[in-house]
Amino acid sequence: MNIGKKFIEQRDASGDDNMIPMINVVFLMLVFFMVAGQIQKSDPIKVQPPVSINEKRAQTDPNVLIVVGVDAVYVNDRLLKIEEIQTALEQTFEHSVDKENFWVQIKADGSVTIDSLKPIFAEIRKSGLTKVSIATQLSRAAQ
Repeated sequence: MNIGKKFIEQRDASGDDNMIPMINVVFLMLVFFMVAGQIQKSDPIKVQPPVSINEKRAQTDPNVLIVVGVDAVYVNDRLLKIEEIQTALEQTFEHSVDKENFWVQIKADGSVTIDSLKPIFAEIRKSGLTKVSIATQLSRAAQ
């Protein structure tokens, strides 16, 4: 009888052996989500882009992202006044490696009126850039 108690005590003492497969599973899940997951930089302010039925997506990321909220304009995560947009775009274009494929994307909130976007378009035009797009989200009905 003493031998049986000895084996039971050894089995109970090595309870950590059951944790090894769980640690392996957690590690594999961590690796899977690191590889499969996509981490994107968030916008400086929360915007809800206007709805569109156009499914065409850009082939490359924009060189400059202008995020327009109700009361704020961010150019590449920097809060700027509308008058400063032209200078910021010109400097970014000068430092760009691929000037031929340089383009600007405007990500405006859907509640922003087109009249409030006109000064931003004017500043982009003054900077001499011609490749400009407006970010939209696909409407639920088109999906």
